[in-house]
Amino acid sequence: MTPAIVLTFFPLCAVALTIGLVALRLGKETRGGLVVLSSGLAVWATGLILLLTGARIAERVLPLGMLLAGAVLHAGTDVARQRAPRRRSVTLAYGFGVLVALTGFFAPRLLYGEGARGPGPVFLPLAVVASGVTVATLVLLARLVRDASSLERPRRLAVLLSCAFGSLGGGGAIALRVWSMGRVEWSAPPLFAAIALTGYAVFSGEELRVRQRLVQGAVQAVITAALSAVGLTAFIAALPWLLPGGAVPIATGSGASILWLAFVVFVAALPLEPLRMLLVEGAARALFQSPITVPELADRVERTETRADQAERLAALGGVVSAVAHEIRNPLGVIAAQVKLLEKSGAATASLDGIRHEVDRAKRFLDDLLRYGKPRPLDIRGFDARAAAELATGSVLRSIGDGAPRVEFSGEASLVATADRNAFSDVVTILVSNACFAVEGDPDLPPVRVTLERGDRELRLVVEDDGPGVPKEIEEALFEPFVTGRGRDAKRPGTGLGLAIAARWLERHGGTLSHERRARGTRFVARWPTTD
Repeated sequence: MTPAIVLTFFPLCAVALTIGLVALRLGKETRGGLVVLSSGLAVWATGLILLLTGARIAERVLPLGMLLAGAVLHAGTDVARQRAPRRRSVTLAYGFGVLVALTGFFAPRLLYGEGARGPGPVFLPLAVVASGVTVATLVLLARLVRDASSLERPRRLAVLLSCAFGSLGGGGAIALRVWSMGRVEWSAPPLFAAIALTGYAVFSGEELRVRQRLVQGAVQAVITAALSAVGLTAFIAALPWLLPGGAVPIATGSGASILWLAFVVFVAALPLEPLRMLLVEGAARALFQSPITVPELADRVERTETRADQAERLAALGGVVSAVAHEIRNPLGVIAAQVKLLEKSGAATASLDGIRHEVDRAKRFLDDLLRYGKPRPLDIRGFDARAAAELATGSVLRSIGDGAPRVEFSGEASLVATADRNAFSDVVTILVSNACFAVEGDPDLPPVRVTLERGDRELRLVVEDDGPGVPKEIEEALFEPFVTGRGRDAKRPGTGLGLAIAARWLERHGGTLSHERRARGTRFVARWPTTD
């Protein structure tokens, strides 16, 4: 085996298999077609290795490469989320590939001569048909690219180009070999391009969190392989000194020596596996903010179980809240209708306005109660945190109307948050509303300040004001329901549920909401966990 083979086709096979296995293990949106395509490219690289090393089995393995026609179409239709009738094209392509693979396995001489040199009786017609299948596949994939949105087009284009390069490094390379027009080693560059494009299609199709998981899985696989290479090389070098008599048992064939080898390997591997895990997990913590390691995963499971218990209790509470809200809304609707009738009959406007104010206040309380007691499922996605915060703040200022204080934004201009966008907007609305109400009507006070910044594995939303501050007597219970510093007599009375709702949103995301006392005013810090 030449160094060129080791340095080119071995890595190609390993990388293709790694992409497929990592996607199969950690992927969420990656479908079967891309996994099959990665595995098919690995099998094809293996067949070329066998051919270049002179193994006779290579002649029977190489025809398996025709299955790539079905794998590419499978991947393309998966990426485009296409169903029948294009799924039938995938079935036909796989059927053609299976037919060629079986023919080559049982009767390789029909395809080519010994060592895949010289065409067999069916090679030329098969090459014509295969070329037609390839062109038809490229045309179909090109149509999928044309019909794609701007977001999906790069991923579909990657599958199209992977098909083109895979064809050059597959059937094209074998045709050159059979007709003695070129060397198989020339297939390495196009195969590398095909594998890289397939990897891009796999990784780019996942949502942000899963994509980061895939990257971590691939990096950890590389680190593990590097540690294993060093460790195994050192172990093999030290093996003669570790065995009684210094004999290598495979060479001697002695049963007792093989037992000694098994014992030595077991004893050596016992501490090496925990050491490998420590090194890989340490590297993951150094490279990633949210590493996929056993301790971190155990902590997440524990937090998830805690949140599940809380969600179960909230579900029971939600049923009660829904029933209560339903029973109260109906009388409120009747009261609102009666107010209109009284208005038409000439009742005092001041009295009617007071009734309307109390009805509106009761409705707001019911809305807050439903938001707290019956939360909806989270929809975690990536979005521009600054834009979302500014939009929510604008809604708050419009609702306040005349006399609304100024709000100043600072921090990083563009930050990507991975969270439930509506929940994020809810938290901004609650914190900014409270801050604006605290300084409303006092033009001498500085503006409300909103800061967005990235910290250590978190995105921080800081809202500050220079109002009267949180009363000390409620500070310890500030995030509990029905605790408020704005009583019924305040200009804008509170329900006591706003901060409790905001804290619950942060808790469900795995973040925190905290209050920091200042010499004057308040400072709330919402910490959203990040995954990058």
